[in-house]
Amino acid sequence: MEKTLMQKATIFSTEFDFTSGEQKEILHYLQVNNYRLLGYKGASGPNQVSSGVPTWFSMPYVNMFGRFEIYYEPRYKVYVFNKGDITINTTITMHALSDEVSLGTKVVFNTDGSFHSDSVGSEEVITVYNSRPAGTSPITIGLAVKVNGQFLPFCAFTCAAQGTVSIQPDAKIALFAAQSNMTSGSVADHIINPGCSFMWNAKNTMFDLQMIPETYGIENVPGRLSVEPVSPGSSLLQLFNIF
Repeated sequence: MEKTLMQKATIFSTEFDFTSGEQKEILHYLQVNNYRLLGYKGASGPNQVSSGVPTWFSMPYVNMFGRFEIYYEPRYKVYVFNKGDITINTTITMHALSDEVSLGTKVVFNTDGSFHSDSVGSEEVITVYNSRPAGTSPITIGLAVKVNGQFLPFCAFTCAAQGTVSIQPDAKIALFAAQSNMTSGSVADHIINPGCSFMWNAKNTMFDLQMIPETYGIENVPGRLSVEPVSPGSSLLQLFNIF
C-alpha cells in the first residue's frame, strides 16, 4: 500500500487550528512553558531496538500559530548511527544517510559510509545489509521519512557486521505535547502526557486536531476524522507492537 502511495506522491497532513480564542489561550500556555509537539511513527522487523522508539519529530509550540500543518510523505532514506548500544538516554544521529529508497529495495551499507542498491525484494520492506568486516562493532540502522520537507528518523534496528535488517514501515502515528528537550532521534519508551494515535491511509489523508484545555492532550476536531486517545505512561513499544 505505502509503495503505491509513494509512487503517486500522496501527501498526508495533520492540521492544528489555533485561530479560536480557546485554542489561542492554550497555545500561549504551551509556548511560555516551553512545550514541544512530539511525534512517533511505527515500523516492524526483527532486531528492532528494545529500549524505546526514536522521536520522529519534535516541534516547539513557540513556532506555531494560526493554522499549523504537518505534512508527511511516504518517502524513505536509510540512515546509519555508529553506535549499537541504544538506551533511553541515547539521541540517534544519522551519521550516514542514503539517497531516497523505494519500498521493495535491498540496500548495501558500505564500509566507507556510502550505500548502493543491490536488488529488489519484498514490496513492503526495505532490507539493508551491513558489509562492514566481521568482528567490527554492531551499528544501528533505520529509516528516515519525509515530514515538513525533512527526512527524520523514526525507527531503529541493531545490526551486526555482515548482518541484515529488514524494515517494514507502518502508518500508525502517535502525538503528544510535553515540556521536554527531546529532539528528533531522542529515544523514548513511553507517552509523557495525554495524546492521540491514528493511521494515515489512502482514505484518511487529513486529520484536523485540537488541543484539550487543562490536560493539554490532543483530540480530533468534532465531526472530523476520529483519533484514538493515548494515556500518560503508555508504552510506545506496545503501542507500535514492537514487543
